[in-house]
Amino acid sequence: MAIDKKNSPGWYKVVVWIILICFVAGFVVSGAMWIFNPDSRNAGMSTTANNNNSSQETTTQALIAVINAQYQPQVETKQTALKAAPESFDANKDLGVTYFQWGQDLMSMGDAQAWAHFQAAVPYLKKAYGLKPADADVANNYVRALAYSGDQAVALSTAREVTQKIPASADAWFNLGLLLAQSNEANAKKDAIAAFRTAIEKDTSGTVKASAQQQIDTLDSVK
Repeated sequence: MAIDKKNSPGWYKVVVWIILICFVAGFVVSGAMWIFNPDSRNAGMSTTANNNNSSQETTTQALIAVINAQYQPQVETKQTALKAAPESFDANKDLGVTYFQWGQDLMSMGDAQAWAHFQAAVPYLKKAYGLKPADADVANNYVRALAYSGDQAVALSTAREVTQKIPASADAWFNLGLLLAQSNEANAKKDAIAAFRTAIEKDTSGTVKASAQQQIDTLDSVK
């Protein structure tokens, strides 16, 4: 998941913009020095490349720190709510979804710690799914959390189960298609294409049609 700019607090947006502005300004200054100092061009090319890589890494780590600072207090608040009502669908869903979104934001930054947050999301989404198996958002996020945490076999079997329990969910069929496309099952390619086609048929909002068709085209191109 990309960072949810719409729901992010104001301070979070300000910090992200400050970091990005500083990052761009660094490139502008280094570029001007290179242009107006010809003697340093050749000697400085390798140094500039190293400095740029270092700047990118610094910016990435700063953004990761901002993401962690955004989600950590949310998790703590929702853990407290869950302790007060451990059998609550909403409490389990809220904590599971928060961990899942945290993992997605870290994954978008290439942070290896993302998988740990997907793993953390699994038991809460599983509990919520057990309490309300017809809730499409919870069911589909549960499947994705399983897949992102590395449990492909359980993710695939659960994805099949979700398409049976919520056959009208385009996301459920799309998830099944993705998992089948990555599996070693017999007829996996054929079954994946069928799942993507069903996703297109069920997609009344237009959110997965383009992606599903792209997946079909990719699979059709593979001999």
